[in-house]
Amino acid sequence: MKKRRSENADDTKQIEDHTKRIEDDTKQIEDHTKQIEDHTKQIEDHTKQIEDHTKQNKRRQ
Repeated sequence: MKKRRSENADDTKQIEDHTKRIEDDTKQIEDHTKQIEDHTKQIEDHTKQIEDHTKQNKRRQ
């Protein structure tokens, strides 16, 4: 059975809305991934500082 033009238009609008939502969600995931990468880098830097301080403290003893 053929769909009426209005039904096709509704379907197209719904697909466009879902596509926009997916694009927005993808952007948000990319932003969160970037934040996680930044935080991971900070943790690695802090871990390195702790290791360096630990080495210095052992030398002093």
